[in-house]
Parts: sequence; C-alpha cells; structure tokens
Amino acid sequence: MENSTIAALRSLVDLRFPTFARKTSPGVCTGVGPIDDALGGGLPPGQLTELVSTMAGSGGQLVLARLLVTTRAERQRVALVDGVDGFSPESVPMDALRHLVWIRPRTLQEALAAADVLVRDGNYAVVVLDLRGMNERALLNTPKSLWHRLQRAAESRPAAVLVQTTRGLVPAVPWRLTLSKPFGLAASRLSQEKLLAQLTVEIVRGHVMPAEELAG
Repeated sequence: MENSTIAALRSLVDLRFPTFARKTSPGVCTGVGPIDDALGGGLPPGQLTELVSTMAGSGGQLVLARLLVTTRAERQRVALVDGVDGFSPESVPMDALRHLVWIRPRTLQEALAAADVLVRDGNYAVVVLDLRGMNERALLNTPKSLWHRLQRAAESRPAAVLVQTTRGLVPAVPWRLTLSKPFGLAASRLSQEKLLAQLTVEIVRGHVMPAEELAG
C-alpha cells in the first residue's frame, strides 16, 4: 500500500473517531455462544484468532453480523478489512454500522497493510481481516513475517484480531476455529437466532484459556 493511501486511512480514522475510551474485559464478546465459549469469553485482546469458513453457507457472514450487533451494543469500535468486497451492509441493522470502519483493499498486500495500520491505531476493540475469496496461492505464499508483524502489532495494542479464511493459513495462531457444518437448504427460511443455534464450531488449533489468563 502506498504511503499516501496509508496516510489517508489514518486521517479517516482520526476524523471519524478522534477519541475512544476502551473497555477492559477478558475478551470481546461476539454474541455467538459456541465461539465465545470456545475462547473462554470472547475474542482475546492482543491476539489473532482465525475463523475458517466458506464464503457462503457455513455461517461466517452470520458471525460477522452478530459481532457488529454485539459490539455496537457495548459501544465498541470495529474495523473490517474486506478482502473481496464480500460484506453486505444491508444484511445488518443500520444502527449496528455506526461504530464500523469498512476498508475495501484492492490487493492482499493492501489488506494486510490496512489491518496493520488499524490494529496499531488503538481505536478498535476488534479488527476483522476477511480474506475469504482472495487468491489462494497468494494467501499460501504470504511471508510468515507479515503475520508475525500483525501479531506483534496486536500485542502492543488491546485490539482483538479476527482473521476469516476458507482454510487454515495463519501460522502459529493461538486459536483456529472452524465452522464445520454448512447450513442446509432451509436456512433461508430460518431466523438469525435459529441459525446461530445451529452453528457448529470446531477448535482445530489452540485451547480454551481461563478468563484470568486472557485478561492478563
């Protein structure tokens, strides 16, 4: 990402959210019971969490929608780096978008650079890096150093980083969760609450940490 683009992103953040009083908690609640339970209370601040799902049918978009509603209720800021412009704002209540900054990068490099800037900014409870649908070869060839840089950025700030992928690719991630059971054909007729109740979350990597450890 060019320096001018990064500078413009910083200006946008400063203009929209000049001040932000962060809440301290064991984890940022997503509002999705199976995920919050697996993580011991929510997305751990200062860490990367990988959520593996397909672009459609397994619940990744539903998780994002519920996260926005839940964090809005807590008045927490969220930044979304949307790798392939797959987010549908019309699927989320308008009020849930008030604390969201939505970035639509043109390349994988821009997506990673934007996530790094947003994490270091310190204004966000959660930074979501949605890489689903991006070129798989490019994703697999991403230098590990870039992931480690993003992890170090998260450790220096209290932001929780949620990386959405279609296959496990983030190296040494503490928590990798998989939405392993696609919704059936009847999903379109079910309410969001019923769909959430059907989510199946598998812990592929990592372990549940006590809330005291997450807070410390």
